[in-house]
Amino acid sequence: MMWKARPKLDETQARPFTPAPEMTISDLETLKVLADPLRLSILEYLMRPSTVKRIAEKINKPATKLYYHFNLLEKHGLIVLVDTRIVSGIIEKHYQAAAKVYRVAKNLLAPGSTDFDEGLELTLNGMFQAAKQEILDNIHDQTIDMGEEAPWHRRMNISQVRMALTAKQFLEFRDKLAALVEKTQRWTDENDEDNSANVTVLKLLYVTYPIQLAASELDEPPVNGTGHK
Repeated sequence: MMWKARPKLDETQARPFTPAPEMTISDLETLKVLADPLRLSILEYLMRPSTVKRIAEKINKPATKLYYHFNLLEKHGLIVLVDTRIVSGIIEKHYQAAAKVYRVAKNLLAPGSTDFDEGLELTLNGMFQAAKQEILDNIHDQTIDMGEEAPWHRRMNISQVRMALTAKQFLEFRDKLAALVEKTQRWTDENDEDNSANVTVLKLLYVTYPIQLAASELDEPPVNGTGHK
């Protein structure tokens, strides 16, 4: 599982810093820091350098409430101090995300490991709670238009689909989806580099998980496909 620090662009420009392509979170304490909806929201704005004050304005929180979270993110290497300026006699610190993608190490999500239950719960809560809060916030501030005639860039598309696939069909679906996501990622990287690009920033969150195994994978195959012996 992974989080992508995808920017809602900030106009601040500090000295050049290139985030790592990927960072793997391998300890529970760092995962606890990352898997917090507010801190995930902060990371969304830090693909480019920004300050606590600017981020506070964008997420509609008092700056005094964010210093603690910035300090935690910096302490655990999730963000980096990239520039310090003096503006009107006040020290202004600019931070940036340390990586473009934050991935959770498999040892934290492996059944039987010491940290499995807590690691998995933190990961799922972080991803879904952050997405839920972001959707609600963007509906309330009318970034998301819930009207039937809303333009494409203001709509929220949400659906839950049941799929019954063979192994071959699933692998084809997975590979095509991965190729499409990779293509849009290339577009995103290009648009991030082009400050003049007229783009809409969107989020995609998807998950596939089994709810019933194939009969051939069960110790005692069900009779007549009913699921009962």
